[in-house]
Amino acid sequence: MSFGKSFRRIVATLLVLMTISTFIILPTYADYDEIDEPAQYYGVVQVSTLNVRQSASMDAGVITTLPYGTRVRVNWIEPGWVCVAYNNDGLIGYVSADYLSVYDGTIPEASEGGQAVCDIAAQFLGVPYVWGGTSPNGFDCSGLVQYVYAQLGFKLARVADDQMKEGIPVSRDQLMPGDIIGFSSSGLGGYASHIGIYVGDGMMIHAPHTGDVVKYTSINSDYYASRFAGARRIIY
Repeated sequence: MSFGKSFRRIVATLLVLMTISTFIILPTYADYDEIDEPAQYYGVVQVSTLNVRQSASMDAGVITTLPYGTRVRVNWIEPGWVCVAYNNDGLIGYVSADYLSVYDGTIPEASEGGQAVCDIAAQFLGVPYVWGGTSPNGFDCSGLVQYVYAQLGFKLARVADDQMKEGIPVSRDQLMPGDIIGFSSSGLGGYASHIGIYVGDGMMIHAPHTGDVVKYTSINSDYYASRFAGARRIIY
């Protein structure tokens, strides 16, 4: 084959390729910007102690345990199991799907979660106190706390003294909005017969007693200051 024929064949091939390329639309930089990010999820532990295992099996070794209310990033979900990142270093393990509530989005900061508790509770200002009440038709003290936290995926105990065993303890001078505060009719540190939600600035929202309504009250009043039984942080 002569050089001239070879050259003409190469040129013809290049022209064909150039023609085809005009019909191929490549994604631009803007196209890549518009690609959706993968969905993000987080989970909240719903049992007193949850085992984190090395793999998705009850026979797998336990890496660590997580207390009730711990929030973890969800990596993926398998039948019966959830792969989670359980600490700030991103270490992963598997937990039973039966004991983890999963939600859309990223893990909210503790301060944001606490404020969300206060905002939800404020929706029920003026609702009448009803002994044994657990709904917006009427609340008792622990019914209000339980209902408000349930809106954020937390399944708290029903009775005030049992609610004071949830989460982690915090001292009076470390209170943050959203913390729950217990009070004892027998004096400081006793059995918690009443409970409220701290909202900041020395105030709480609570359902006081029969004949009253859900309202704000100072925790520094003589009555409540002398009956302080402790505080717990549910979102941390």
